[in-house]
Amino acid sequence: MAEHPRRAPLSGEIAQRVVDLIAPTISHNINVMDEHGTIIACLDPARIGTLHRGAQRVIAEGRGVLVTSHGRESSDRPGANEPLVIDGELCGVVGVTGDPHEVAPLARVVALTVQLLVAQSRDQDAVTRRHTEARDLIAALSSGTAEPGAARARLAAAGLAPPWSLALWTAAEPRPDGSAAPPEPSETAVARINADAGHRAAVLHGALWTVGTGAVPAPAALGLPEDGRHTRTEPTGDVDVLLAHAEESRALCRYAGLIPALAGPGPWSRAIAVAVAHLPARSLAHLAGHVVLLNGAQRRTVLAVASTTSLQAAADALYVHRNTLLQRVERIRAVTGFDPRRPDHLTTLQMAMYARDALGGSHRE
Repeated sequence: MAEHPRRAPLSGEIAQRVVDLIAPTISHNINVMDEHGTIIACLDPARIGTLHRGAQRVIAEGRGVLVTSHGRESSDRPGANEPLVIDGELCGVVGVTGDPHEVAPLARVVALTVQLLVAQSRDQDAVTRRHTEARDLIAALSSGTAEPGAARARLAAAGLAPPWSLALWTAAEPRPDGSAAPPEPSETAVARINADAGHRAAVLHGALWTVGTGAVPAPAALGLPEDGRHTRTEPTGDVDVLLAHAEESRALCRYAGLIPALAGPGPWSRAIAVAVAHLPARSLAHLAGHVVLLNGAQRRTVLAVASTTSLQAAADALYVHRNTLLQRVERIRAVTGFDPRRPDHLTTLQMAMYARDALGGSHRE
């Protein structure tokens, strides 16, 4: 008995898909048998699941076999049968029905064609399956209902070991309702990321999401535009923290303006952005109204004061004299009723700025 490589299971669904594609182009029936010699794909549904003795001989001997007569205890028909070898593994048999000597050359060509198409279908199915699994993983993490143990098991099943990181990419402009829109070309980026063993990606809630081991891929490496929006989390080995980050990210997708721009992002607080994202629409609009009359310089002043340790440091960050900063601060107090020098007022002003962003404004003009 001839030796042959280890047999790999052959999908009947893929085999039938290939038979349906090839059979109309030739005037002969095509059968595909699995590694046991059972017909798994054929134009005649009645023959599927029946035994093919000629195919068993092909598998046992590792070579093509001609069948010259109808089988009495099998579904054999006269024809030629050739081994189906994919990735170096004998995983089935391809048979072409007809005068065995006439169809033998055709059977060899058909077998090679089937091998190629089955291999391509397997690759496509594997890619589709990986995309589906990635989307299910990210949907579960961001659902707000995932249990830590189940989330950890899903991550492990995807081959993602701690520490984990999470990231979002969106288009620069939101949808008409203010929610996030995925960047272009997000599908290309998803395919590129999912081909990496250490990361998974999906388009969900209007954004391109990635979750993976270690650092998040750089936008340039994904072929994404530089004028979009992006936020990422620091790697963590705590699955509860990762779940919190995922739930926060889903909230941010409600208002694309809360996600910092890739180009010249400036100061940004994730905590404030997430808090504002959870506000009811009426409260959001009321809060944004506090800063609607501030000009660009005044808005930048609020952010500088909030992100530095002193008024002098804020003036230095804005490249203005301290007296100029104090004049702006006083003007902000007069316009809004909130004094940026008071921590409670400053917090309100910050939240109002973020609310304005959520509703379509920008504090990075």
